[in-house]
Amino acid sequence: MVYETFLETVKHSLSERLGPEYTLVLQPITKNNGLILHGLCIGKSDERAAPTIYLNHFYESYQNGRPFHAILDDIMALYQNSPLPVQLPIEEFLSQDQIMKKIIFRLINEPANRELLKEVPHISYPELELSIIFCLSFQNDEDSLLTALIHNRHKKAWKLSTEEIYQAAKSNTPRLFPARIRSLPDAIKEIAKKSSDNGINEDTLKEFFDTAPLSPPMYVLSNSSGINGAGCLLYEGILKDFASCCSSDLIILPSSIHEVLIIPYNQEISLDELAETVFSINQEEVPEEDRLSNHIYFFSKDSNKLSISFTSSAPIGTKNP
Repeated sequence: MVYETFLETVKHSLSERLGPEYTLVLQPITKNNGLILHGLCIGKSDERAAPTIYLNHFYESYQNGRPFHAILDDIMALYQNSPLPVQLPIEEFLSQDQIMKKIIFRLINEPANRELLKEVPHISYPELELSIIFCLSFQNDEDSLLTALIHNRHKKAWKLSTEEIYQAAKSNTPRLFPARIRSLPDAIKEIAKKSSDNGINEDTLKEFFDTAPLSPPMYVLSNSSGINGAGCLLYEGILKDFASCCSSDLIILPSSIHEVLIIPYNQEISLDELAETVFSINQEEVPEEDRLSNHIYFFSKDSNKLSISFTSSAPIGTKNP
């Protein structure tokens, strides 16, 4: 079954299962770095919003031999186990006072998102090949994170300038999503604890992780949620203060849009090797949608300036499925 036929067959089959009170709509959705995913929007007439389930990876499962009826069961289970919030704050889109308290920014790769940037207010950092875009943050707790991307049509309806949106985001983002800097071993241990079903105690962790310090030491910079945390790079004073604590300039490795690695600089570090490592990890380990940059960055403690340290020969780029 070819991809387009698969999409239509999924839609038709689920429509029959759910019944006439449900409306199903297929739509292509452009994600970060120009990646296009095909979503199935499932809604009811009495609901104010409808979830979208992306079908691309279900088609991959089908190609790998999973029966079609089992895939339908998987999609149904995902829909039923991912309920929308009880009360969606739609009215907050209409109140400028509420809007200004909830605007945040996210950091993305500029060359790979040129089409998206035509449709959304943004602040460009061409010397870094990065841009920030803006969202409304409706919900941020341990169970869920609910945001909505701000488009040019929203800016026009709210009668706000890009500068006004930026100033609100500059204030709100560090407040709503405070920065966290941890050593790389501590970050890995935290991930191991969270991913363990039964929990892992500290003694068990010591058996798995070498307690010897890394050379050079590495630190992870992200936000409190761990989602879209690379934007912490632009929090006022964050790099300056950390560089002061280290008494060193800093090397920034953009591991993804969710976090970056920081290495205190010394002359024994090979920037060429680090650049090759970043490029290799981006291609082999980081999902296309989560890639931030193939460059590594350098923060000067004396000039308080962030700049590209080494230019990779290949852009982030995308290939649609």
